[in-house]
Amino acid sequence: MASQKRDYYEVLSVSKDCTMTEIKQSYRKLARQYHPDVNNGHPEAEKKFKEISEAYAVLSNEEKRRQYDQYGFNRNLFEDINFDSVFSEFGFGDIFNMFFGGGFSGGTRGRRQSRGSDISAETEIEFKESAFGIKKELRYSVDSICDECNGKGSKSEGGIVTCSVCHGSGQVRVRRDTFIGSIITTVTCDSCNGTGSIIKDPCKKCSGKGYFRDKKIIKIDIPAGIHNGDRLKVSGKGNSRGSYSVPGDLIVTIRVKPHPSFKRDEDNVLFNINISFAQAALGCKFEVDTLDGREEINIKPGTQPGTKITFKSRGFVALNGYRRGDFIINVNIKIPTNLSHEEIELLKRYADGREEIVGDGSTGFFSNIKNAFKK
Repeated sequence: MASQKRDYYEVLSVSKDCTMTEIKQSYRKLARQYHPDVNNGHPEAEKKFKEISEAYAVLSNEEKRRQYDQYGFNRNLFEDINFDSVFSEFGFGDIFNMFFGGGFSGGTRGRRQSRGSDISAETEIEFKESAFGIKKELRYSVDSICDECNGKGSKSEGGIVTCSVCHGSGQVRVRRDTFIGSIITTVTCDSCNGTGSIIKDPCKKCSGKGYFRDKKIIKIDIPAGIHNGDRLKVSGKGNSRGSYSVPGDLIVTIRVKPHPSFKRDEDNVLFNINISFAQAALGCKFEVDTLDGREEINIKPGTQPGTKITFKSRGFVALNGYRRGDFIINVNIKIPTNLSHEEIELLKRYADGREEIVGDGSTGFFSNIKNAFKK
């Protein structure tokens, strides 16, 4: 989750004022150390490699780097980032060949490790839950590694044979002639789809794919201060493509239900109250609901329309922060539209005492004035 991530500059061991060249150099160096093929698929190395690749994907993009420097891990930082572009620039097989010179002809060490696709999901939370955070249960469908064949795709060990095209590497070299000469690149083997193997005795449960459609239930930590439409990434909870793949990620979009009375303005909460003319003139006390429960407010005598009453630090916690916004009450004075005869007389006496010119309190009085101007 975002709150558990290390700073991207720390991940790549660079300073915050580093150049793009320094970022690329650091990424290449760390990729040599933590690439899964170099570490025989060790889970910790794989996790580290994904972490540095994610950091590079953000910091190598000028606009995303600017957003990260300003806001940190929030507000759709991962939107529009194509992480596959990182692996195409420093691809799994290409990195391996770049570091060790290529030329591997067999075994699983040189096999291209594919990545499963990401999954998009949504979950809805209450307004107050978005203010303070919540642990939310999420149900979703995902391609999981087949438990019958352990993701290999074959129901027997003898049912898997080495691909005769790539000789088990999962990759083939392709020569392209350009105006500057011949260029040799490494691409995924079409015959085995990068697995390095051909399934001759497919598993019945997964039909030889190594994965099957599954239903899962997980709990995700939704941080305090989350906004409607924000997305959270749960690493490694996306689709799998079998035992030789890295699972994709689960991208969860957060939908915040509107509150009947509260409105969010950045990290502040806005709330409107209506009071009568008499309450505004003479003052009063009453209780209102806030994010933290019931609070008593004091309307001072002579309160004017549009007066704001502020409860400091009673609003939203800043996303990935600790400071809270304010709870701001906007005071509206409600003018009655239907007055009784006694009320009209009392107001006339009030107006006479202040030497104010008023009507007789009936709609007919104003209609007569309006008609007089029409003549």
